[in-house]
Amino acid sequence: MCAIAQSEALHTIGHDLEMRGIKTFVMRCAADRCLVEAGYQSPPAPTPVILHYTLDDIEQLNREGREGDNLDSGVKDFLSLSQILRAIGTYVGRKRARLLSVSNNALTAGTMPVVTIEYETAEGERVIDDRTASAIYDMCVRTYKLRERLNADPVSL
Repeated sequence: MCAIAQSEALHTIGHDLEMRGIKTFVMRCAADRCLVEAGYQSPPAPTPVILHYTLDDIEQLNREGREGDNLDSGVKDFLSLSQILRAIGTYVGRKRARLLSVSNNALTAGTMPVVTIEYETAEGERVIDDRTASAIYDMCVRTYKLRERLNADPVSL
């Protein structure tokens, strides 16, 4: 995902999954593509749909998304799949790590939904990070605030 920022690539894939009505997913990422095993039922659920996203696919979807983004309601749904995946991409990117996989189809801890994030650090260490829905929401809010701050003051980059 070098040609496009990891967080933007994940946001674009998330938007495509939303448009398809996907609720359950296991995404595996490589440098030049993502494989998504997905399903239409809430997690945990079977994932009968397999989608492949190459860098070209992601860039095309991103262009199409920008063309259709002329209406901005100003209201953000921090728990939309596109926002969740963008936040995860930002989270992993800020750690200077490479995303290996992300899934919302893990068995839940009691009744609490869990998102599992697996990434590889610059030192080669593999990390598996389970996040509850409330932790994901907090991650989305922090990402939104960071993006707003960077958009307001691009010099601070």
